[in-house]
Amino acid sequence: MIKVIMAAMAAASITSPVLAQNVQGWKTFDSQGCMILRECTEDTWRVMSLRDIEKQIAHSSYNEIRTEADALLIELNKMGVNVYLADDRYFVRGVAGTYHAGENNFFLNKSWVDDPINFIRTLRHEAWHAAQDAMAGTIDNTMLAVIEDDTRIPQEYKLLVEIAYPPSARPWEQEAKWAGDVPGMTLEVLKTINETGGRPWEVLEPTPLTRLWLERNGYL
Repeated sequence: MIKVIMAAMAAASITSPVLAQNVQGWKTFDSQGCMILRECTEDTWRVMSLRDIEKQIAHSSYNEIRTEADALLIELNKMGVNVYLADDRYFVRGVAGTYHAGENNFFLNKSWVDDPINFIRTLRHEAWHAAQDAMAGTIDNTMLAVIEDDTRIPQEYKLLVEIAYPPSARPWEQEAKWAGDVPGMTLEVLKTINETGGRPWEVLEPTPLTRLWLERNGYL
């Protein structure tokens, strides 16, 4: 019996990745935080263009979304946002991607990007959060600012976000959810951010609360 147990443990050690230092378990907030802060870098890959995705996901065809995806990645790079593809084990279950305003790092879950539609929706959604970061004055802070007036957001996205997110996150998530489904919507805002030198409120009319934030912090 002891030999059987030892053999099973040996097999597990071959097939399961070793936990990184300070990570209590995979698919937890611990592992996700370790990835976000770049303390865990194994099986994470910098993404500068769609080719970097295709190196890891060789069996999928991204031709239908190639132009928009590469354009988004170019604009994110210009903004100073680092995009990474990372192994599924780092992410809390159900998380397809995440943007961290403090580090300006943006992570895509490898297990979600093999489908081109899931990939482009996630890319648009998380890139919208990077845009919200810039709309709060600069991506060098840790704040996100709402970009779209609440009255413009279709009701279906408000309902979807109401189911999935706590009230405190809904103003930011409902517009990101919407942007994830609309081709070109996120790209247009990212281009505006870069064309204005990181001052998108000079072109995009800020919402009343975003304007108040910008005024109080000396951006307007």
